[in-house]
Amino acid sequence: MPEISLHTAGPKSGLRRLAELDEDFGSPYWAYVWGGGLALARYILDCPEIVARRRILDLGCGSGLVAIAAAKAGAKSVIAADVDPYAIAATRLNAVANGVSLVPLFGDLTRPLSM
Repeated sequence: MPEISLHTAGPKSGLRRLAELDEDFGSPYWAYVWGGGLALARYILDCPEIVARRRILDLGCGSGLVAIAAAKAGAKSVIAADVDPYAIAATRLNAVANGVSLVPLFGDLTRPLSM
């Protein structure tokens, strides 16, 4: 997708070294572009009226691809939420690389807040 630039995993990305340093690393799903996210981002960029001037939540944002597409398409505001701190870090880096503003949110929004 030429409109969006993403930092992704590759042989020289250093992702393996990061995983070796953190025993809680888990699966780096955020380091790869998923087909569903790619299709949704393409749809948003091709039909910007679906997000323009709206507040958007990208739940399970991974690398931030869909959130970035929404921001580029004219969303009023974009929250990119994920339960993986590395996904949030990747989303921040990718937002900067694409010159868009969004709010990265670390946490599980599917669980009730404890009082």
